Amino acid sequence: MNKEDIASIRRELKTNNSKLKVQEICSYYIKQESQDILCSEELYFDMMDEERKELYLKNFQKVLSGKIDSKIFELEFKDNKLSDNMTQKQMLHTLSTENFREATLTIVNKILVETCESYDKDFMISFIRGEAYKSARRQDSELEGDDKAYVLKFFIGSISPIIIPKKSLKFDFEERTFSTSIPMNVIINTEFPYEGFMFPSFSEDAAKTDKVVYYTKNVNKPNPLFVENILDCEFKSTAKADKERFLEVVRDVVGEEIEPELVSSIYEELGRRLEVEAESGEVSLIGLKDMERILENSGVNTAEKLRSSFLGIMGEENYEFKASSITPNYATKSLKIDNNIATISIGPQDLKNVKQVTKDGIRYLMIRIDDTATLEGFNLVTEEF
Repeated sequence: MNKEDIASIRRELKTNNSKLKVQEICSYYIKQESQDILCSEELYFDMMDEERKELYLKNFQKVLSGKIDSKIFELEFKDNKLSDNMTQKQMLHTLSTENFREATLTIVNKILVETCESYDKDFMISFIRGEAYKSARRQDSELEGDDKAYVLKFFIGSISPIIIPKKSLKFDFEERTFSTSIPMNVIINTEFPYEGFMFPSFSEDAAKTDKVVYYTKNVNKPNPLFVENILDCEFKSTAKADKERFLEVVRDVVGEEIEPELVSSIYEELGRRLEVEAESGEVSLIGLKDMERILENSGVNTAEKLRSSFLGIMGEENYEFKASSITPNYATKSLKIDNNIATISIGPQDLKNVKQVTKDGIRYLMIRIDDTATLEGFNLVTEEF
């Protein structure tokens, strides 16, 4: 699963879309303190008014929004080599059963027992079930160039916080008076769900029923209780954690001090992997052998040091990083050069223009620039060094 796969489904979640068939939506209002279901309802999507449809679909779009391995995770069910994971079986049942409400209630009751205390206020749990009709361009020799249609059956669950509106002053145009507005109803914050999931996961034109897509609102902070107890999935490393461990391996091999040109070269090698990924659509993975080639192409003699460092830090030789998780964003100034005086943001491609030098016993940070630097709107004076 890559970001294009996710985006292709998210784009279909809109009203009046002939490529989307939504069957029903089930919603449950949960009292957080007592862990009770205050209210529940099941509605057929076609019976809803347009505004309500749009609010629900935007909520489910959020569950498919965010950077992969930071807010969105593709997770595998635990102990599932023989496809006998009970949660997977329950989700397959939910996907096809005629009694969608009863199937979703099973998930809700599990949330009440296992993760209800994770939320700081009342919340709503919503489920949508439907089919997305998509076209896939196949690469087979006999079918090359032909557009083939396929149907993706899915259901999505979302957990959204309840907001209690504050009292406010209002103006009554008929009475020409000011008064206090005391809200009687609460608001469902559908724009910012706590977390959610979609089953099954998918890649290109194939459903992957051994995996589920998990979403969290907290960047690089998935809820382990939800992942392990509700989805029954293996906990997965975040993009942030992977990058930290990747850099830890590099640091262990090259030492604490490094030249900016070397960092730039490593990221250029990773950037080329992402270019291939963009062309092929296949996720680029960086294992031990790949890391060895990247470092050696960057001028680092890894010898036996890399293998021992990789094993010591990662715990296994077969671990693979996603290139997208460990490569900085080339479209922004995504790297920081930091010390006690200043923090400078810089793009990865500009690292080769940076040097740390000393003159007369004083350390300087030098950056080669093409244009005049500005400070508070003023052009800085250029001096000879």
